[in-house]
Amino acid sequence: MQSKARDKVNITPGHEKKIRRKEEIQELLEFYSGLLTKKELGVLELYVRPEFSGAEVARMLHISRQAVHDHIRRSLSRMRRCESKLHLISDYKTNVVMYRRIMSKLDACCEQAHDPEGKASLADLKVLFEKLVNRNSHQR
Repeated sequence: MQSKARDKVNITPGHEKKIRRKEEIQELLEFYSGLLTKKELGVLELYVRPEFSGAEVARMLHISRQAVHDHIRRSLSRMRRCESKLHLISDYKTNVVMYRRIMSKLDACCEQAHDPEGKASLADLKVLFEKLVNRNSHQR
């Protein structure tokens, strides 16, 4: 007999797809939740929680499963369309990578401030900051 803990470890491809979809919705909500109606936002906020399925959301909100599906589909479509035009999420991810590279260079500079390698790190840091500033100034 298998334990419940062991059953939870086996994630099927279908479950993995649902988890990825919920993660995508959560990410889109962080940037585009203001575009949604209160009802759509309520449905999505419940749906992205790992313990709730579409059927459970429908039961909690006293609406049909089809209504839950329709709210999710419409909301997701609207948020994806906005992301395809505005690129807020992709730009944010790019900036996070750039900031991490800058922080890494800063750490290296702090450790090697007086030798030639430290000076090279400072030059690299300057280039990264210039890229970041130019990138953000062209977007406005």
